[in-house]
Amino acid sequence: MLEVKTSQLSNRQELANYYTCKTLLNCYIREFCQENRHLLSIDAKGQTFTLYFPTSKVTVSGAFSFYSAIGEHEYKHIYVQQGQALDYPELVQWMVRELQQQDSLVTDKSRLDFSKRIDNSYRNLALFLKHTSHSPVHDYLSSEQSLLYGHPFHPFPKNTLGFTEEEVSAYCPELQSSFPLCYLAVNKHVYQEEWVHLGRHTKLHDTVEAQAQAILAEKRDKYEILPIHPWQYKHVQTVKAVKDYIAQENIILLGSFGPIAYPTSSVRTVYVPDMKCNIKLSLNIQITNMMRNNNQEQMRRTLDASNYLLQHHCFGDDPHTEISYEEGVCTCQFADDELTKLFTIAYRPIQFDVTSTFVMSSLIEAPRAGEPARLLSLIDSNQLEPWFRRYLEISLLSIVRVAEEKGIHFEAHSQNCLLTIKNGMPHTFIIRDLEGVSVNQEKVANNINKSGLLFYEKEKAWARTSYYFIVNHLGSLIHALASSVQETEEYFWTIVRDVLTKEIEEHDNEYVVHLLEAEGFYAKRNMMSCLAGVSETPSYILVNNIMNKIGSGTSESSKSFQ
Repeated sequence: MLEVKTSQLSNRQELANYYTCKTLLNCYIREFCQENRHLLSIDAKGQTFTLYFPTSKVTVSGAFSFYSAIGEHEYKHIYVQQGQALDYPELVQWMVRELQQQDSLVTDKSRLDFSKRIDNSYRNLALFLKHTSHSPVHDYLSSEQSLLYGHPFHPFPKNTLGFTEEEVSAYCPELQSSFPLCYLAVNKHVYQEEWVHLGRHTKLHDTVEAQAQAILAEKRDKYEILPIHPWQYKHVQTVKAVKDYIAQENIILLGSFGPIAYPTSSVRTVYVPDMKCNIKLSLNIQITNMMRNNNQEQMRRTLDASNYLLQHHCFGDDPHTEISYEEGVCTCQFADDELTKLFTIAYRPIQFDVTSTFVMSSLIEAPRAGEPARLLSLIDSNQLEPWFRRYLEISLLSIVRVAEEKGIHFEAHSQNCLLTIKNGMPHTFIIRDLEGVSVNQEKVANNINKSGLLFYEKEKAWARTSYYFIVNHLGSLIHALASSVQETEEYFWTIVRDVLTKEIEEHDNEYVVHLLEAEGFYAKRNMMSCLAGVSETPSYILVNNIMNKIGSGTSESSKSFQ
């Protein structure tokens, strides 16, 4: 039996085992059991469950501490037959045996890779739990470095395969690490940069310019200076083509110096307070399920998105909804993009108030099981419903309006969204990381080439918004609020329905109609896609639209928080 009262879990390994089992169970139940309902039994009140693995002839059963309508369940007890303890490696084996029956792409190698990444995520989580202070978030930086558990529907949310344990300690945000960046002098013949059409260029810190001048001396005018992650700095020196560039003095290694950088929740993007800037660095490490280098297509999409959104005054009529723009991309150019992407970076200046702005994924996470989400420490629980309605006004309504009016869609998942809180209430909603922007081809002016990477068929563009914001972002936010105050998630989805119903009464918007009437929304099958090795072309599963199920009234179990 796995007891899930974290106060009783004696060490970080048990805590990490619990969180790993919880995430794996929730992924598996969402992705596999909808189509295999006979294997999962949940009692009418959502208090207990039984899950059968026929290939292994194993039954897992237990009790929920919080039953989630969207599937983000919290567990009080988990039993294995004969009362044996539940350890995540066995759970992985039972799940993989069932999943490989469903997909011919699953191979011995992909199974091994899948298990390695889960092991890595578990070990990292155990390390984070050993050293974390569980301090409340109090500003932008603390929120970036507080995301302990990560994506609630990913089988290995804390995987950083490629880092040693010492490098995890040195470079992962969960341990409040910080470091100066390294710098390269890149010959202007192979240096490449592009900036959005604003006339603004991010400048390196004065200390970096001074040190580069001191090292390069009379050569300085032949070179541009490129920041690089310290881990990547060492890595690129092992690559033959890079060694050749160094020998030819196309690249001069300058070393580590300059202002301190703080890794953010994405690990490879760093926050440099002295520059008032985030820098999206390339990092040849597998973070969650992908190598985090910035390839040419990703950066082209990013710059095209920045320019398009600026030219079309995205959110221009919504003063409390903003975008954090990537304004420039710089790199060292090779003939092969596989090499170029090792060096490519993007500058994202910070123009929000760092004392009162927070990453949403960190705010909606509970520091420990059974505790309220961090968000609850920043707001008045007696004002929870007005707070939530205000949040929907500056996030959801702005997103569906710009989709309808301008055809612009965002991958606005919770790690890509920030919230400025003033006087305990939502003040400004901010979307960042524009690589995921898509534009409905039907809304594009005739004088614009629609063959670019930004432009999609309407249904595909909307599918990105409906998954990333509705399922991923809003679903987890509602779960965090509901579980924190022991209310049903349906209570908060009823509020969302009410806000959308009032919106459609005032503005004709087909996306609002879809949100209210759709049977469900498609969510990534992260577990299955990772196991099959197709993470960049994932499959999807339909998640029920709770707003369509509950109607327009408040459920009997709901209570008011006004």
